[in-house]
Amino acid sequence: MDAIKQILIDEIALLNREERRDNLPRFSLSFLKNHPGLWAVMYLCYGLCVALIFTTEMLGWPAFWFATVFVLVMSVLMLLDINPKYRFEDIDALDLRVCYNGEWYYIQPVREQAISRILSLPETPERVKSGIQRLLTQKGEVDFYDVYYLTWGHQEAARV
Repeated sequence: MDAIKQILIDEIALLNREERRDNLPRFSLSFLKNHPGLWAVMYLCYGLCVALIFTTEMLGWPAFWFATVFVLVMSVLMLLDINPKYRFEDIDALDLRVCYNGEWYYIQPVREQAISRILSLPETPERVKSGIQRLLTQKGEVDFYDVYYLTWGHQEAARV
């Protein structure tokens, strides 16, 4: 079972390298391209706030500078994109990372080379081999959760 776990960990490391998943923020215009309406609404609201600031006696330049800095900081933050790393311990774990990463292990297929390595291991249980063969026949691919569930069932990945 440790050999299967190591194969999955190696596959996850390969995916992280290929997809540049390293938890580092990068400048990206993808949010602006995907959600231009949010940007327009944000700057429209900023314009309305500025109009309100200068038509109200209580507010003035300090409020204007605060609103301007706030909008600029939010604009910069929306241009940062972070690709979080996939981890073996996250398989079948429901926590805050699932909100950001999604349940990647249900949709990310394991490469054929890794499946072949798992099937060729002498210590791989027959139920795992037959389950993988059945899934390959039915779905045409095997994802990380399939291998995990066939091998360890409902155990937490952090305890495997």
